[in-house]
Amino acid sequence: MDGGDRLHFDKNLRESLDKATRYVSEGVEQILADKLDQHHGVSLSPGATALASLALLALGREFKGAQQRGIQWLWQNNRGGWGKVPDSQPDEEITKIARLALQGSQGGWMAKLQILSQARQFSQMILTLGQRVVPGLEGPTPEEIVIPNILEEKVLAKLPIYGRPVVVAASLLATESQEGLRVGIQYLLSTQMPDGSWSEDIIGTSLAVLAIMRLKGYSEPCQKAGRWLLRKQYANGGWPAFDQLKNWAMGWAIGITAETAESLEENPWLERGVAWLKKAQNTDGSYGSTPPYTHPDLDDTAVALIGLHQVGVENPSGIQLLKKMQNADGSWSTFPSFQGTPPQITSDFPVYIPSADVTIHALEALWQRARSQEGAIYRGLSWLLSQQDVKGAFPSSWYEGPVYCTAQALELFDKWKFNWQQLYLTRDIWGARQKAINFILQSQGEDGGWGSAAETGLALSGLLRYGRAVPKEVLDKGILNLINSQNLMGSFKPSYKAIYAKGWDYEEPITAVLTAIRALSRYEQLFAKVK
Repeated sequence: MDGGDRLHFDKNLRESLDKATRYVSEGVEQILADKLDQHHGVSLSPGATALASLALLALGREFKGAQQRGIQWLWQNNRGGWGKVPDSQPDEEITKIARLALQGSQGGWMAKLQILSQARQFSQMILTLGQRVVPGLEGPTPEEIVIPNILEEKVLAKLPIYGRPVVVAASLLATESQEGLRVGIQYLLSTQMPDGSWSEDIIGTSLAVLAIMRLKGYSEPCQKAGRWLLRKQYANGGWPAFDQLKNWAMGWAIGITAETAESLEENPWLERGVAWLKKAQNTDGSYGSTPPYTHPDLDDTAVALIGLHQVGVENPSGIQLLKKMQNADGSWSTFPSFQGTPPQITSDFPVYIPSADVTIHALEALWQRARSQEGAIYRGLSWLLSQQDVKGAFPSSWYEGPVYCTAQALELFDKWKFNWQQLYLTRDIWGARQKAINFILQSQGEDGGWGSAAETGLALSGLLRYGRAVPKEVLDKGILNLINSQNLMGSFKPSYKAIYAKGWDYEEPITAVLTAIRALSRYEQLFAKVK
C-alpha cells in the first residue's frame, strides 16, 4: 500500500485498539461490580432461557416477572424455532423445550401442573447431550444413566463433579419410580451449593428445581435456587448457558493488558482486578470459572496464574496445584475431583479430559518459575509434541477447530531457547514450530481471517512472534479482517465456537476482544507509523 493508504490503515488500527480497550475496561468494571450485562458476559442461550423459564414457572408467583421476561425474550428470538445459540438454525430439541415453556406461560396453574407431568419428555434430550461431550470423556452408558443406576458411585465417577447434577436431575425427570425419585432428590439436596445453585450452572439448576418439585416438601431449596436464577438473568430477559467465566476473563485481561498497554496507569481497574483475582482463589490454590462457589478447573487456574505473573505477582499455591495435577503422561486435564465445598476444597485425582489447550496454558503458567519445575515442563512439552498431526495442527478440546490450539502452541514454543541438555527436545520443538506456522499460513481464509475474531487474534499473535518468517501481506490481511469485523462498541461478531460440555456452544466476548488487542498491539509496535 502507498503512503496515504498506509496512514489511513494505521489510523484505523489505532481507533480499533482504542475501542477494544474501552470495551474490555467496561467489562472488567462490570466483573468487579458483579453486574455483567449481555453485551459483555457469556452469550445468551435459547435452551437455557427456556429451561430457566420453566423452572421459575414451576416455582410460582414470586418469580412471575422474571419468568415472563424470559418468555418475552424467547418470543423475540423466534426464527421459526430456536437454535442452540441466538439467530442460528432451529434445533428440533431446543425448539421443543422453548415451546413447552411458552405453552406453560399461557395457561396458569393447570398448565404448570401439566408441564411438570410432561417434564420427562425433554429429559431424554438433556441426557443425550450429557453423552455428547468433548472427545476423551467416557460418560455413562444409556443403561447406567437411568435411576437408580446413575446414583452408583462407579457411574457418577465417569462424570466430572460439576456435570453430575445435570444428569441426575434429567434422570429424575424421566423416572416413574417413587423410591428412585426420593433417593435422587436427596442426592440433589446434598449437592446444592451455598449460593442456591447446582454447579453454578443455569441448565443444571433449572433441571434440579423441576426434578425436586415432583415431590412436595422441599420448598426452601427450590426457592433458594430460584433466587439464584433471578440474579443470573440478563436485563433483556434471557439467560446465558452457564454462569459467567469471570476468573477466565480477568486472568486474560490482566495478562494481556500488562503486556500491551503503553502505561499501566491508563487502566485504573488493573490494581483492583489483581486484588479481585487473588481473592477468587480456592483454598487449595485452584481457580474455577467464577468465585466464590465455583468448581475447580485447571484451565481457569492456569490463565489466572498467567495473568498474575504478568504483573509480577507470584502464586506458589497455584503453581503447586498445577504440578500436583499433571498427568503421568505429562499432560494436563480440565476438571479435577475435589473434597469439600468451594472455596474450601482440596483437589485430587482423577481429572477429566486430557487436553492440548489446557496443557499449553498450564505450561505457560509454570514457565521459568524455578529449576525444580523443569521436569514438569519437559514432560508437558513432550506430550504436547505428540499431539501434533501431520498437517502441523494441534487439536482443541474446548474450541471448535484446530487454529485455536495451534496458534497458542506457537506462542508457547517461542519461549523455548536452545538447550544442549535437551538437544532432541529442542530439535522437536523447532520442527513442530515450523509445521505449526505452515498450518496457520495455509488456514488463512480469503477474507484474511482464520474464522472467529478469537482465532484470528490468536493466529496473528502467534505469527507475529516469528515476523521474519511470515509474509507481511498475510499479517496485513489479518489485521484488516479484525478491524472490519469489529462492532461499534468495540466487541466483535460472535462465532459461538467455544464448546460447552453439554453440547451447547457459546461466546465469551471479553476474551475474544483481548486476543484481538494483543494482535493489534503487536502489529502496531512492529509496523505502524501512527500511535
